[in-house]
Amino acid sequence: MNSGIYLFCLTPASPLPEIAGTGIDGNHPLFIEIIGEVAGVLSEIDLDDFTGPASQEKMEDLAWVAPRALRHEEVIIAVMDQGPVLPVRFGTVFSSLAAVAEPLRRRQDVLRRFFQDTDGRQEWTLKGYVNLPQARARMAAERLTAEKEQLAELSPGKRYFLEQKIKGAVDKATTSWIKGIGEEIGKLAKEMSVGFSECRIQSREVTGRDEEMFFHGALLVPDGYVEALEGITDEWNTCHEVQGLQIEISGPWPPYHFTPAL
Repeated sequence: MNSGIYLFCLTPASPLPEIAGTGIDGNHPLFIEIIGEVAGVLSEIDLDDFTGPASQEKMEDLAWVAPRALRHEEVIIAVMDQGPVLPVRFGTVFSSLAAVAEPLRRRQDVLRRFFQDTDGRQEWTLKGYVNLPQARARMAAERLTAEKEQLAELSPGKRYFLEQKIKGAVDKATTSWIKGIGEEIGKLAKEMSVGFSECRIQSREVTGRDEEMFFHGALLVPDGYVEALEGITDEWNTCHEVQGLQIEISGPWPPYHFTPAL
């Protein structure tokens, strides 16, 4: 075996978390290496699984990747439950312990500041969804009502032409309206958190929902504020559900969107 080191996450060296079990290969045990004021949660792996000609095929095989990615996340969550954690992306491997330690020793100040900033705070995800057919129908009805008197005075042919013109403008107006709602939610998200990071909008194929996602952000939330966050979310949904809008929060997650570049 071409032995290497797999890095799951980093955490303050004091107090050390309790870890148990094996790494992503289900064979080599987890262990902790202290590097300055930081502890790395690690395991040995076969480097050939992640480097070299055979690795690409494995990384494209969902049956191979899925259980290993799940174990990666399980280890990070277990550490997060005990204190601050800096999660590392799946598939972060090194040739040796020395190779792990070298860049971390140079960034002790950055790591110290990160753990101070995230202590007692966790990442929550805020997503916004819109029922587009409902939103378009509501806006079209409002436009047609506003033009009701003018439409009534037109001949059938001219009335049909104007109705189609109004409906054609609805798509553009709906897009502009949704953008404005997204900006409002963004301001609300920043008020509800001590840190905010904009995330990529996901397609319906990814979300598995009929509604379109129009907002996606990560919030860094103090532990004691989660209940208030849930209350604000419920209140917002009550006020906006008639418009085909909904926001939802999920978490807590490891602070992936707030980690510093190492």
